[in-house]
Amino acid sequence: MVSESEIAELELLTSHYWPAREIVTYKGWVIQWNDGITWRANSVLPNEWEGTVEVEKVVDYVIEMYKEKNTQPAFKMSPASQPLGLDELLEKKAFAKRMVTHVQTVAIQELSCLDPHLPVDLFKVNSESLNVLMHQSEREREEIEGRKGIINRIEGAKNIARVMMHGKIAGVGLGVVQKDWLGLFSIRTMPEFRRRGVAWSVNCALANWGEDLGANRAFLQVEAENRPALNLYKTMGFETLYTYWYRILEI
Repeated sequence: MVSESEIAELELLTSHYWPAREIVTYKGWVIQWNDGITWRANSVLPNEWEGTVEVEKVVDYVIEMYKEKNTQPAFKMSPASQPLGLDELLEKKAFAKRMVTHVQTVAIQELSCLDPHLPVDLFKVNSESLNVLMHQSEREREEIEGRKGIINRIEGAKNIARVMMHGKIAGVGLGVVQKDWLGLFSIRTMPEFRRRGVAWSVNCALANWGEDLGANRAFLQVEAENRPALNLYKTMGFETLYTYWYRILEI
């Protein structure tokens, strides 16, 4: 069983894979803001607690910080969140529980030994390849540009994967290597090409690339309600290490 300290360490590490534009540490909490684009980059990461005042007063302080930026206050919660009782306090203060998400991991050798079913092209991150990653995105232009900004800020090696079928983009994904971890993000198969091994191939190609750079484990984050993705990742050897969720306050 994974320990709270291990969860806290991985939560902090994964935040570096999706860096907000503004990051402030207060009373041990990491407060992130990115123009309201993506919850991961616009939430509090409460991995540590250094407060000597009432927790509720610090929560109220955070609420006002986000309100001043016209952004919904949010906390990214996990079994390692500090201090104890924070989740219950947030619920009492009308923070709704949203986006329950599994953090899944696998030894990269178990992934890289799986051959891609389809040819996969890999590209360094630039303006052109970011457009490939956002292909057929249903998001608003402002959010797309915000996500591009986040990806451009990511440190470490990063590659965008693309699968082509019949002259069209069939699937895309982003891989990031920091230290000995490969993070897999934005893995998507276009609707008309589903169930043809596209996502499998994207993940495998990025795993092979990551292993070449020294990564020995891979992680991804998948929402608990996304059964097709969970089924795919189970067949690829991924297992849930822990689960996180958001507490979001309507304003």
